[in-house]
Amino acid sequence: MNPNATSHTIASSLPTAKKTRKETAAYCGLSLRTIDELTRNGVLPFFKIGKSIRYDLAEVEAALRERYHVKPKARKPANTGTRAPSSAA
Repeated sequence: MNPNATSHTIASSLPTAKKTRKETAAYCGLSLRTIDELTRNGVLPFFKIGKSIRYDLAEVEAALRERYHVKPKARKPANTGTRAPSSAA
């Protein structure tokens, strides 16, 4: 077995780089204050490395979709365009 192939497979399965709160806010289109509030309230998953907080964008996006995604409402059937004849001539 080729040891380089094994390490490449393990490396490719590792998550992408963790992002700062500023990078996460820019990616999500939210303010830093909103990111801080969502983190403090336990909505956003994060990693604490020393004093630094980092986010995995895939996990953040999944958490936001799960919590805030609005499902489309069922639409009423479209009007077929047929009207009853009017009595005014």
